[in-house]
Amino acid sequence: MDELEKIILDKIENMREEIITFHQKIVQIPSENPPRKFKEIVEFTENKFKELGLETQVKRNNAIGKLISGEGPTLILYGHLDTVEAFKGWTQDPFGGKIIDGKIYGRGASDDKSSITSEIFATKALIEAGVKLNGNLILTAVIDEETGGLRGADYLLKNEIIKGDACLLGDAPCDYPFGYTGGTMYITFTTFGKIAHGLGFPDLPLKYRSEHSGINAIEKMMRIMNFLLRLKEEFLRTETKYSLPEGWNALVSSVNIAEIHGGNKITTVPDKCFLHVSINTIPEQDIGSIRERIMNYVEELKHQDHDFNVTVQIPIAFEPQVIDENSDFAKAVQKATNVVFGEERGFKLFLPSTDAHWFQERGIPTILIGSSREDNNVHAKDEFVYIDDLINTTKLFALTALNYLK
Repeated sequence: MDELEKIILDKIENMREEIITFHQKIVQIPSENPPRKFKEIVEFTENKFKELGLETQVKRNNAIGKLISGEGPTLILYGHLDTVEAFKGWTQDPFGGKIIDGKIYGRGASDDKSSITSEIFATKALIEAGVKLNGNLILTAVIDEETGGLRGADYLLKNEIIKGDACLLGDAPCDYPFGYTGGTMYITFTTFGKIAHGLGFPDLPLKYRSEHSGINAIEKMMRIMNFLLRLKEEFLRTETKYSLPEGWNALVSSVNIAEIHGGNKITTVPDKCFLHVSINTIPEQDIGSIRERIMNYVEELKHQDHDFNVTVQIPIAFEPQVIDENSDFAKAVQKATNVVFGEERGFKLFLPSTDAHWFQERGIPTILIGSSREDNNVHAKDEFVYIDDLINTTKLFALTALNYLK
């Protein structure tokens, strides 16, 4: 650890109470998505950006703060403001920000307001340490991550509201940097049939049918489901070579049959069925070829069965990514990690989908960090973040910016 790194880490430690208080306040502001009421939290975040002396913008409820030198590369720091709903069953106030045994409780305390707090105080530490960056720092507090990111990260990048040479994305487990990410595809299948009396004119083979017989949309969907389950079994044969953090054991690609709807009455042949599926892949398997196999199978079903009527919608599909470990950015993150934890900790694989792909698809190298642990109850009741993990994430943001832009 060099002298400047020590100064910055000491500043963050000295800010501990200020960081905790700010994080309690931001957790106390609801930002559930839905219902997408973001005005208060965006104003709160932008005001903090202004307090640091940053150039600020708010675009469609996405808050941006810029520390511009005009020279050198640009590093984007990322966190998202929106959360899933609070749901019921909490033993703590989901918007209380209460501290119990070194933990701050509340919806978004971990996912992902911890990254908003961390990027803000990392930047404050750099400014107060008098660091002159040889490059530009862009802080982002985006919305819509929990519903796909189209109104958040994608909107900002597509319209060139933010541009950068690298992105340190805060939305991952703690203790390691994540340089490898999984691929993801969301699919909605809709099968169509013919409604009929389920007892008098059921869906049967041709010799038992009449012009009044129904066509069972759920039975048609079962053929797709069976194919997907066979695909899931096939995925079990290939394990990734990339290591995962402790407690994360999914070394294979997966198919999640997430939601199914169909039919309206026990005595009626259903004429419509919806199936929502998510597919997550390890870096060794590409989304494109899996998508092609699924579409080819659907076309084969249509060819074999002229009553097989189906539509397939794929609103999100992105490939797995692997960081160039020899890049300046990767080395900056690796050095920061080693200093913060006092030992060498290599890059890990993170399979769940995040906004990282929006940056990666535009050629912006992206590495993930975060403050989440498997026991943080993310997306569940009684979500919390460990204060020590919040502080360590702040240090990682700060030292990465220092190493990459100094």
